[in-house]
Amino acid sequence: RPHVARSTLLVVAALVVAGAAYLVWARLTAPPGGITWGPLDSVVAARSSDRLARPAPPFVLPTPDGGTLALEDLRGHVVLLNFWATWCEPCRAEMADLDRLAREWGPQGVRVVGINVGENPEQVRRFAAELGLQFPLVIDSEGTVYPAYGVMGLPTSFLVDADGLIRDVRLGVITPEYLANRVRPLLAAGS
Repeated sequence: RPHVARSTLLVVAALVVAGAAYLVWARLTAPPGGITWGPLDSVVAARSSDRLARPAPPFVLPTPDGGTLALEDLRGHVVLLNFWATWCEPCRAEMADLDRLAREWGPQGVRVVGINVGENPEQVRRFAAELGLQFPLVIDSEGTVYPAYGVMGLPTSFLVDADGLIRDVRLGVITPEYLANRVRPLLAAGS
């Protein structure tokens, strides 16, 4: 009998984990303003609101080619920090829009930085080459930066104003419309 009870408990636990994973996946892949998940959105909103109007945690992270990038070096620019991973399909889906944002809005003072969570430089280099990405990518291989930002899932993006304050947080896929609606006011405020 203990063996049957233990097996049942394992099956129930597996179903709970699978259900939770599905809910998180569905929320992360929902378009902005699309599906809402009540309690999950409330948790994310509460966690995100703690970060708003506060200084972005500083970091110096390695690039895939052996260099480094420091957030402090981007002061004076509007910065989009995007936490991602190569295995994350929603992350892959938004990369072309992030690259376009970096190219089109760069001359106006916008910088995009992709912060890879926990992978090795070769994986990141291959991913960037495959997608033709031109914006800077860095690697949080030690796992110290994403918890400093309170990242709860991938992708997660933070908009940082020219003074280094976090002005917006988005858990899930971002779109060009979302970016335009959030970036334009920050550029206008900085001029």
